[in-house]
Amino acid sequence: MTAEPAHEVGPTHDRERLEQARQVIRGGLPEHGNGNVVYAAYVAVIASLTYGVPASRAFFEFVDPAWLSRHLTGVQGVLVVGGVVAAVWLVAYRLGSLRGPVVPDLPYLDHVAVSSLDRAVVLRRWWRLSLLGCLIGGLLAGAVIGTGMVVADVSSAWALLPASVGGLGVGLGFAASWLWGQVRSWPTGPRGASTLLRGTRSLRALHHVGMRTQSSRAVTMGGAVLAADLRAARLDVASPSTRLRRRRLRAGGPVAVLARRDLLGLRRSPGALVVGVVLVGAGCWSLAHATIPGVPNIVAFVGTLSCYLGYGTWAEGMRLQGDNAGTPPLIGLAYGREALAHLVTPSALYAVVALLTGTGVLVTAPGAGLAAVLWPAAMVALVAGAHLMAAFRGLPPVSLFSPGSAVVSVAFWYSRPLLLTIVGGVAATALLTRSSAVNALMVLVLASYAAVAFGRRRVRLLDEGHRT
Repeated sequence: MTAEPAHEVGPTHDRERLEQARQVIRGGLPEHGNGNVVYAAYVAVIASLTYGVPASRAFFEFVDPAWLSRHLTGVQGVLVVGGVVAAVWLVAYRLGSLRGPVVPDLPYLDHVAVSSLDRAVVLRRWWRLSLLGCLIGGLLAGAVIGTGMVVADVSSAWALLPASVGGLGVGLGFAASWLWGQVRSWPTGPRGASTLLRGTRSLRALHHVGMRTQSSRAVTMGGAVLAADLRAARLDVASPSTRLRRRRLRAGGPVAVLARRDLLGLRRSPGALVVGVVLVGAGCWSLAHATIPGVPNIVAFVGTLSCYLGYGTWAEGMRLQGDNAGTPPLIGLAYGREALAHLVTPSALYAVVALLTGTGVLVTAPGAGLAAVLWPAAMVALVAGAHLMAAFRGLPPVSLFSPGSAVVSVAFWYSRPLLLTIVGGVAATALLTRSSAVNALMVLVLASYAAVAFGRRRVRLLDEGHRT
């Protein structure tokens, strides 16, 4: 009699089945993921020591330590740090709805994630890598900030430990908010607070279609970044508007109709409207305080940057015109005039928020004068001109993509509007408290004129380029 062939015992647990599937995917080749993670962490540590610590030291030496200790200790310090941490976690939550921490490749999603294996087991590797990256990033950020404070003699060496631990906690919160944002990006299934900081439950709650959409979006955005095409990336992440679809515009002149159209677009996107109000309000509050003698220039820097970002959330209509350059005019208005008409709504909103915020600072802050009300509002021309530059800059020229310096050249080309705003706004504000109001106004007018003139030039060149 012949002996019966022995039956091979296959994998019985989900982890064993997943490991077998990964071996098939790799074609029998060894796993190199751990080595890549170690190398990325090594590069991050070297970059933090080489660039992060000197930058942190320069920052704390640039800011007056006495002013810091007077305004950022006690309740004020807790509120400022808490506000910054909350803002970082909100950004992580928003990022999770666009591109979460668990986004495998499309073949893996279509062949492995849809199987009968436990989804928490299938997706755990991507979650652990993202969690490890957030923890390392938070730890390095806290260590860099603490080291900068110690080297700049702002605090004792004992501050390094709580700064590092605090950075680690912020990184953990960032990872949790990031994953929760991805879980809540799908409208059905478990989406409540029970999935927050519960990795296994959150991974099981991730929907396959949602992960597939984010994986496809990641491929598209990767190509847009490689081609330096921010328009394609911005249009890919934009969410469709479903509010106030029955609302209609009232008849009026061309400029009035375009202004009402931009306002209607903001009403259909209340999140952008609220974010703009918060950013512009915080920026004008900082600029109003920067007019008080003795306040360091870093306050003007933060205020100018915040105003630029807040104004940008209201300027979607102008960016859409720049993205659709070459198409027939919407209501027969000339291309240049239409671009200027798109500045009416965001500039009016900025002026209202600036005047209200400046008035509040004038009433509440000791030492504040009339400049606290007028100076933030005077920045509107500079910020508007900078966004005119940004909306109609088009694609970077091919000559920038040279070997060895393409990344730096393209980054500088895209950041020119922001750099002009920061340099002009901070320099003018510094002269306001350290020189005279005439010199400050002269610098602000020159910077604003340069931004508006260069922006109008970009509008004309973009229009003529599509005509030819």
